Amino acid sequence: MVALYQVWKNTEQSKTTFEDSLSKEYRDISKNIPYNALIGKKLNDDEKSQAYNEIFNYMDFCNEQIFLRQSGRVRKNTWNNWQEGMHTNFSLPIFASVSAEVFKELPGTFQELRKVIEQKFNADPNKW
Repeated sequence: MVALYQVWKNTEQSKTTFEDSLSKEYRDISKNIPYNALIGKKLNDDEKSQAYNEIFNYMDFCNEQIFLRQSGRVRKNTWNNWQEGMHTNFSLPIFASVSAEVFKELPGTFQELRKVIEQKFNADPNKW
């Protein structure tokens, strides 16, 4: 029984470490998004250019997070936190604008993210 508990504990620790590494990846992306974009303010041309690039990277990152939940590699609680963050970010004007443009110009991309958005950020990809 102790051995089984230890295996479970090690598995949980591995998931925590993995999820933490993804949180770091998110911080690396978000720190490059202009502050004005993150607070919903109007952007100058330089900020827009930077925001478009980083928001595209963020969309790719979101799609990866969705895939990881879909394949059962992250816990439901972690997924719910991530999904709440996606909802917050995609509610900001520049995120909404960039994602709408990307979805229009690249119709076959980010299918998982599109599905989460269509489900109003109330999805569990692990059940798809």
